[in-house]
Parts: sequence; C-alpha cells; structure tokens
Amino acid sequence: MITEYRPPAPVPEAFVGIPTHLSFGNGSVADLGQRITELGFRGRVFVITDDKVGPVHGPKVMESLADAGFVPECHAVPAGEASKSLDRAAELYEWLAAHRAERRDVVVALGGGVVGDLAGFVAATFLRGITLVQVPTTVLSMVDSSVGGKTAVNLPAGKNLVGAFHPPALTLVDVGLITGLPVREVRAGWAEVIKTAAIFDPALLDELDTVPLDPMKPDRMADILERTVRWKERVVHEDPRERGVRVVLNFGHTVGHAIEATTGYGTYLHGEAVAIGLVAATRLSVRAGFLHAGVAVRIEAMLERTGLPTRYDPAFTNAGAILDRTLTDKKVESNKVRWVLLRGIGQVVVTDEISADVIRDVVEGLVLR
Repeated sequence: MITEYRPPAPVPEAFVGIPTHLSFGNGSVADLGQRITELGFRGRVFVITDDKVGPVHGPKVMESLADAGFVPECHAVPAGEASKSLDRAAELYEWLAAHRAERRDVVVALGGGVVGDLAGFVAATFLRGITLVQVPTTVLSMVDSSVGGKTAVNLPAGKNLVGAFHPPALTLVDVGLITGLPVREVRAGWAEVIKTAAIFDPALLDELDTVPLDPMKPDRMADILERTVRWKERVVHEDPRERGVRVVLNFGHTVGHAIEATTGYGTYLHGEAVAIGLVAATRLSVRAGFLHAGVAVRIEAMLERTGLPTRYDPAFTNAGAILDRTLTDKKVESNKVRWVLLRGIGQVVVTDEISADVIRDVVEGLVLR
C-alpha cells in the first residue's frame, strides 16, 4: 500500500485542549518564571535536571523562578540514558511526595532528551498528572523530544516501552543554553532540522543549504529552530496520539533506529544514526521510482557538509543485523516495514511495497569502506 501525505496546516490560534505554548529566543531562560506565571500557574515549581546540566544552567533557572515569586526545589539525576528507568522515576516520586507536591504544582524538565522524557513521565503519572514545562538544553531536544508530548522510561527489554502522552504547558527554547555544547552534539541535533526541512519546507532546506551551521549567529539559529519546531507542532496537532500523519516524522528513523540498537546505543548519537538513515531513505526513494536521484545526492551532501556520518562502520554493525532490527520498528504492520520516503522536497509517501532485495542492496551500500 502507498499513502501520500500533505503538509499539515498551521495550528489555529483558537486551538483548545492541552496546547503547548512555545517560546524561542537567546537568553530567554531569564524569563522562565514570568512565562509560567503568565500562563496562570501559581503552585510550587519542582525542577528536574541531571548532574551535568544542573551545575551549568540550574542557577539561572532557579533565579528566574525565585524572581517570579516561586520557592523552587531542584533534584538532579545522574546524566545518561541509564537514568531513564522506573527506579529513577520512583526516586523522583518519593522526592515529590516528601515535598507534598500537589496537582496545581509544576515540574520543569531542564536538560536534554533523557531528562525531558524522564521528568515528563514523572509529571504525567504523579498524582495522575501535574503540569509539565520543558526547558531543553540540546539542539536535538529543542526540535524533537521537548515538543509532542511523548514521555517514557526504558525497560531491560527495550527503549521507551513504558510511557504516556503528556504535552508540556510550555516549551522554552533558548539557544543560549546550547553555548558550550560539544560540536558533535550540535551537529547531531541538526540532522533532525534537515529531516524536517526535507519533508515539509523547501525554502528552509534552501536556507540550510546555503547557511553553514558553524558558524551561525544565535538569532539565525533561533529562527531556524522555531521554524523546525512549528512544523512538528502542526503534525502533533493533527495526530496527537501518533496514529496517522505523525508517521512522516520518522523519515530516516527506520534504519537510524536500527543502527542505534545494533551498535549498543552510544556508538552513534541519535542524530548521527538518523543522518545515515536519511541517506538510506532517500536512496530507497530513488530506487522505488519516487524521487529524482539529484535530490538524494543533495541531501547527502548537506549532511556531509554539516559533519554528520552518511555511512555505518562495519566494526560496529552489519547489514544483516540492521535489516533484522528494522522488523521490530514501530512502523511494522503484518510483518512488513512501512517506509517513509520522498517524492520531492515537501512531498512524503509511506509505502510497504519495497522489495527485500532493494532494501538489502541499499543498506549494504551504506557500509563505510
């Protein structure tokens, strides 16, 4: 089956439900407390961060909250994927309970994707749900995990197997918070920006093609991140529970997730694995007859100029392992992988009609030689 997807419409200003208020800027974390009060929240604020982000950005956040009249509390978990666990969630439940947190209170997630997912899951489940505010501190979390309402922790059996949809009341994107972030992490986050431009926004892709990431002025970066996040906001509004059009956001992720899993989560950062997955998806698009080869070459060249990998190292994984892992992807139906592909920039098609031989040939062709 082949399904065409159109770009989503802007979110109407009168949207009612559990909207996420989005804030973008450079240095805007200083206004966090004020933004929370403007949204009508007057309870206490509980900041969840990690032991790397907390010492760097925690004081600014706590000062902003105190200036707005809050008496904030802060708890830091160890940095790293291991903190996305039920044990760490239980630790946070005990912390909130010890402080007699109430439903009218607010949890602020200050950190990257791990902290955002963990704190979001805790906020979704403690007292059956309290208000969540996301303050992402990596490019990847700014454009991806802090928007959309997906929260989760991991089990030994796999990533994100226990979770809930719990949209944040506010996501504050402050590009000042990524100052000092390792260049590798900034580049990895940029893979999601390129992905979003490819599936939705030809004008943005043109801009990314001409404006190098390094160096980039903060105001320009804030603008690009906002345009990227607004596209995700539109998709989430149309498909909040990930049962339809939201599948297009997984462009490049089928092979990307497989590479992450087969290399042990850590050899490649998420965005690096997605970059390789984007090359796989565009090549499959060409082989399926959907996409002009020049577009695939263009996207691959953009990824390379950004400093992202476009091949996987055979020392860490192989085509057989990657192909086997794609069959556990969440887009599999009736044991057939649904591939998110391109007809052109801003034109997405989802299909399960790609032959196994073509898929294998493309994945084998991405090995680093």
